[in-house]
Amino acid sequence: MLFIEFILVGLAVYLFIGCGFACVFVFRGAQVIDKVAASGSIAFKALIFPAATMLWPVLLKKWIRA
Repeated sequence: MLFIEFILVGLAVYLFIGCGFACVFVFRGAQVIDKVAASGSIAFKALIFPAATMLWPVLLKKWIRA
């Protein structure tokens, strides 16, 4: 049971960091990576939030390189 708890805590930490990153990325980072995203609507930002939460390591690398 300890192994499963370890996996679930790791997943929770990953998603917690991802949600924090996505909050910042949706409103600031997406515009840096893609200039067209600056004119995106609230619906667009709501659509990219879950993806930014799950893919935050990849998007962080892209944001740093941009």
